[in-house]
Amino acid sequence: MLGIIEKAIILLIVVAGAICAWSVLTPNHLFVG
Repeated sequence: MLGIIEKAIILLIVVAGAICAWSVLTPNHLFVG
């Protein structure tokens, strides 16, 4: 069970980092309020 939680946390961090990097690298800042 703990391994599943750790994988979920890592996945969330990776997804959040990818979204941040994409929003910074693209000229259209769709996720920036």
